[in-house]
Amino acid sequence: MDQAQARALLAGERARLQRLLQAEASEPPPAELGDEVDDADRRNTEETGTAVDQLLRARWAALQRAEARLAAGSYGRSVRSGQRIPDQRLEADPLAELTAQEEAAAEPGTLGEGDDAVGLVSAGHPFEVLADTDITPEEEQASDEDDDEPAPASSLGIHIERDDWTRS
Repeated sequence: MDQAQARALLAGERARLQRLLQAEASEPPPAELGDEVDDADRRNTEETGTAVDQLLRARWAALQRAEARLAAGSYGRSVRSGQRIPDQRLEADPLAELTAQEEAAAEPGTLGEGDDAVGLVSAGHPFEVLADTDITPEEEQASDEDDDEPAPASSLGIHIERDDWTRS
């Protein structure tokens, strides 16, 4: 990616982040409300605001690092390996510091080379956190069949005849 295009991408990102930071700063604080439900809503709003603020501040710091790399002539290269970051990735995220492969390996919950987490792998299912690699699909099915929970009842034993209803 040439310097002019990189400079334009970073300028656009800077303007976007400034707008978001100003919008967040101008939001009024949540109103103080009286009951527990309202208090939970207020806490939820505060925590969401704090999380958004942290994300925006992290993006701002990444913008400053990207601008420093641009000035140093290393923008568009991984800060970890020095490998070239594809232009398409930089266009999608001008603040990218790593290649897509390095980013994926650095995400929490993924195992990189040399990690010693024996027997724990990604389950590949959004509702399962970890899969046990020692259990075969047949053992898992047998385990499911051995559950102590009774099967759902087909009827609750309530029967109402239509003829017994009266209208007033």
